[in-house]
Amino acid sequence: MRFSKTLPLLLIAIASLRAEAPPVEGTLPEDYLPGLRPLLKQAVEQSPTTITASIALAQAEAGRYLQSAALWPSVNLGSSYQDTTEKISQGTTSKARGLQYNGNVTQPLFEWGALKNQAQIGALGVKIAEKQFAEAYRQLAVTIREQYMGLVGKKLLLRNARFGQKMADEALATQLVRLEAGSVSEADVQGFRLALEEAKLGADRAEEDYNYGKRLFIRLVGIDSLSEDSVPAELPHPEFSPVLADTVLAGFVGSGIESTFQNQVYRMMLEEQDKSYKIASVRLLPRVSASAGFSKSNQTSVSRVSISQVAVQEENYSIAANWTIFDGFSSKGQKLSALAQKRSYERVRQTYVDSTIDTIADMRRQIGFASRAMGLAEVRNALIEVEVKRLGDDRNLGYASQATIDAGIVTLNATQYNMAFSRSDYLSRWTEFVSLAGIDPVMANVSQRYAR
Repeated sequence: MRFSKTLPLLLIAIASLRAEAPPVEGTLPEDYLPGLRPLLKQAVEQSPTTITASIALAQAEAGRYLQSAALWPSVNLGSSYQDTTEKISQGTTSKARGLQYNGNVTQPLFEWGALKNQAQIGALGVKIAEKQFAEAYRQLAVTIREQYMGLVGKKLLLRNARFGQKMADEALATQLVRLEAGSVSEADVQGFRLALEEAKLGADRAEEDYNYGKRLFIRLVGIDSLSEDSVPAELPHPEFSPVLADTVLAGFVGSGIESTFQNQVYRMMLEEQDKSYKIASVRLLPRVSASAGFSKSNQTSVSRVSISQVAVQEENYSIAANWTIFDGFSSKGQKLSALAQKRSYERVRQTYVDSTIDTIADMRRQIGFASRAMGLAEVRNALIEVEVKRLGDDRNLGYASQATIDAGIVTLNATQYNMAFSRSDYLSRWTEFVSLAGIDPVMANVSQRYAR
């Protein structure tokens, strides 16, 4: 497919104004295969991939509490009971009993924004996990579509193999009749028996390949079973719009790359390193905290000659300053580490942007090739359909045998599989293209908290 010289520039200019994403509803596999749509929704909650991503998100949520804990007061309560007996050689014996309880509250007052930055790093960790969840589902949705269409192709291969087995079985039956009539020898029949066994082997392999593909698909989606009726035996013709494809590409190159989940993750990682650097920069500055506490004890002392009871209550309030003058260049090392990590993420992000733009541009070209291949396969299939229909008419007129028609059906079955394969290849490439561009409607299945 060859672009005009002006259309891409015009579309990029439009995309730079952040126009709305082009509508792609009605162009994706679930629009042609209705049984696929509910499976994509179920995968959000049930797929092992999304379950693993949700666990990582839960861990990030826990980390956010840990990172922000220092912003909150620390409160401690304690209580103890004491029972002491004292014996003195050649003296008196005394006993002391008492209950004591205490409490303490500590609150950092000023640490140059270090605690706030630490809490923000925890919040960024949650946002990163959310975007990684969305990215995991985006890639999972692409895989589910491809494997589902792959099942359609495997089902067609199984149908073709079973038809080939039926033809081999009928051919052998004909030869056995001829053998009984004495028109052929046992050696002649042996070749037909071998052909039938080979056809059975091919059909059994095709059936196992199809069943194995179903088992893999069931585990991928996270469902218990997949009914046979939910896998169609054909793939409808998808329409290709070069203008729509060019618009999607131009929008992604113009501004869409900035909104991809992975690019957002890299940006938040850069922000994390900025905050880590700020935290390390204030490690050698004074820090101020406040605390308040109380304690109360009741103690009773008993001896041979006296009994005494004492109650003591204490309250304390303090403001403390702590200043680390030298930490063995640990702060310097942490600052250098944060700067180096930031440069690393910047390089990784730029590489991602450049390679992704190259990838989606190549996808656009490959979609054009896939569309052309699909058109050729459909034309070839239409020609074979006409030929098979002509053979059927000839049989009705007595000009063609059933064997000739069966041979035509074998060819038609092969072209139908090739046509389904070419359609699947086109839809797979188109799905990856739309998904990478960040305008896949399937992301509506994910909470906007993750995908926004």
